[in-house]
Amino acid sequence: MHSNLFFRGLSTKEKTDHDVTITPDYDEQLEPALDQRITRSFDSHIIPWLFGIWLLAFIDRSNIGNSRIDGLATDLKLDGNKFNIALTVFYIPYILVDVPSNWLVKHFGANHYLPGLLISWGVVGMCTGFVNDYRGLLACRFFLGLCEGGLLGGMILYLSMFYRRHELLFRIGLVYCAAPLSGAFGGLLATGLANIRHNGYNRWPWIFIVEGVITIAYGLVVIFFLPATPSNARFLTDSERDAAVHRMGLDAHGASPESKVESEKFSWHWVRMATLNVNTVLQSLNFFAIITPTFLVAA
Repeated sequence: MHSNLFFRGLSTKEKTDHDVTITPDYDEQLEPALDQRITRSFDSHIIPWLFGIWLLAFIDRSNIGNSRIDGLATDLKLDGNKFNIALTVFYIPYILVDVPSNWLVKHFGANHYLPGLLISWGVVGMCTGFVNDYRGLLACRFFLGLCEGGLLGGMILYLSMFYRRHELLFRIGLVYCAAPLSGAFGGLLATGLANIRHNGYNRWPWIFIVEGVITIAYGLVVIFFLPATPSNARFLTDSERDAAVHRMGLDAHGASPESKVESEKFSWHWVRMATLNVNTVLQSLNFFAIITPTFLVAA
């Protein structure tokens, strides 16, 4: 039974032989002060961690460009075609695992799965520093794409478990701001790391090794702080957790029969609806047209 202290509006009462129960009424609204307090708590306990994850993702996928300047192409005997193939190999598994990965987010819990991806590509990135031929570079790029492929979709799905639809876009924008920041930060970091010469590994390997170690360490920290769902967010009080769960039900307008995110079941019905939706198709084509010139210039 929800406490009347944090709801405004009427609820539907059903009398029984023993007690009075309150059935969910999606016309109920949370008290504005409580609603804002919950949102601020999510902003301070979730967004910074996801920002860091997305920052490291872009640094680790783009450090091959910095490494090329610092001797990668020369040491591995890469011409322009080989280097471009190494860039392309990353996106093959990246695209293929994007949608299926979201099912794993639901199955394992985003609080474990997202840091797990982070640690995995940190290991792959670190191993890239030890490759000594073209085939080794291709293998590392392939597995890097495999590990990073489910990240963006997984983070959006994760945020949708905590924020309502009208709040979601702004939070996604905040996280995505890490992408342009990674260009400046990653370049400065690579410049410093490329000066390291130790034990036969000179310049470019240390970009991959050190950045990989940083990514692994960050993943090991994040796994202890990200909440799985609103109902087990330890930084909220009991009443705030109840209200956080209920407000997601209000946002769904009763579309889901489950009251908690973790109780929802996977259904291909919703996959088909999302895939065949005309808005999804048009937005995908629009994003493809925007991002393709960007990556052509970057390459």
